[in-house]
Amino acid sequence: LQVVPRTGYRHDTYSDGETGIAIPVLMASVSRERIIDLLVDLLDPLGAEVDVVLETSHHTRGEGHEDHYRESIELPILKSVLYEFEEMLIDDGCTGVAVLNPQIPMEVQFDEHKIFTLYGQDLDLFERVFDSHGVTCSEDIKFITEAEHVHSSTDTFAELFDQLRFRLGIDN
Repeated sequence: LQVVPRTGYRHDTYSDGETGIAIPVLMASVSRERIIDLLVDLLDPLGAEVDVVLETSHHTRGEGHEDHYRESIELPILKSVLYEFEEMLIDDGCTGVAVLNPQIPMEVQFDEHKIFTLYGQDLDLFERVFDSHGVTCSEDIKFITEAEHVHSSTDTFAELFDQLRFRLGIDN
């Protein structure tokens, strides 16, 4: 394998091409048994009410992905729905979710590669969550996006994505 999956996180930087602004980033991966619990705990620093973006490449024929946006959902409700759709979120290679609070410049992404990407000027709160889950910093960690890979899904996961979108109150 070009990249051997392992648990850990590293620091990175996202540079906005238009503004030139550099935003600190944490990238992480964990084993499947720990994904959903880590995801919901990483949402806590975002506050009691958040916006959610569901990402899908189910019907894009390999040409990027579609975003479905929902503003203002209470965090406990979102967490409950994420737990309800745990299997699909973990196993579907065409589904991702991003959660943000526009009032706080921070974002949590859990992409279709099952990688966590956390954006914000102050990432200490996220690092504390990683510590509480036993996820350690490893600046040399590599992710599947840095090697050749394929995305897989099923018709069942595509239908579950639509159910998830409906449960979150997101229109087409």
